[in-house]
Amino acid sequence: MKAIRAQRILMGVILLVGIFLLYKGKPCAKYIFWFVALMSILSGIVNFCPSEWFFRKIFREG
Repeated sequence: MKAIRAQRILMGVILLVGIFLLYKGKPCAKYIFWFVALMSILSGIVNFCPSEWFFRKIFREG
């Protein structure tokens, strides 16, 4: 498995948790969505995301 694929799976799981918490009426769910959105925007703009860096280190991809 490639690092970027693992990172995207993790983002999907985090979003699913956020959806579940939103469904349960937890106010903290909106922060999960904002976190994933801002990390995606940061990754797109400056080509750096802490989770991508972390997964590249784990999978030894540079």
